[in-house]
Amino acid sequence: MKLVIFSLIAMLFSSASWATVESDATTEGVDVWIHKNMTASQLASTVRDYEVVTAVNAITNAECGTAYFLNSATELASTLPAPVAGCSFKFIVAAAPVGTAYTVVTNGGSDLIDGSAEVNGAVVGCVDEDTITFTASAAISCDWVCLISDGTNWYVSGMAFAATGIACSAT
Repeated sequence: MKLVIFSLIAMLFSSASWATVESDATTEGVDVWIHKNMTASQLASTVRDYEVVTAVNAITNAECGTAYFLNSATELASTLPAPVAGCSFKFIVAAAPVGTAYTVVTNGGSDLIDGSAEVNGAVVGCVDEDTITFTASAAISCDWVCLISDGTNWYVSGMAFAATGIACSAT
């Protein structure tokens, strides 16, 4: 692990390529994928875009790959764009919703969300849904969902600490 971290730090502060580790490895239970001869600019391009959301958010396909940190004292909705194959978004609760909820909804209310989230050790299924809710007074900081599209639907996975932290519904 120290060798990989050292290599990453060395690479960030130089324009040279690196190939310190010869193959993928598992170190202390953590999978490590090695990209041989990766430059500092290539590494920087793997960093995900992010946005702190404090109000209603209409997302566009130009934002594919963005992580959204939900951080508001009032209810807010994030509206997904029409599905595009390979487009993905991650929504992370930064400030627990109290009194009101955070929602992620499909564009036009179409029932395009399928998948599941683990909530307090149980699975919440989402089948033909249009809304994902981070429930008020139940969702906590660090609860999350990730959505990825095949061009037709949005597939969700996620995790919440409380049994009612995440809910899926069709309106």
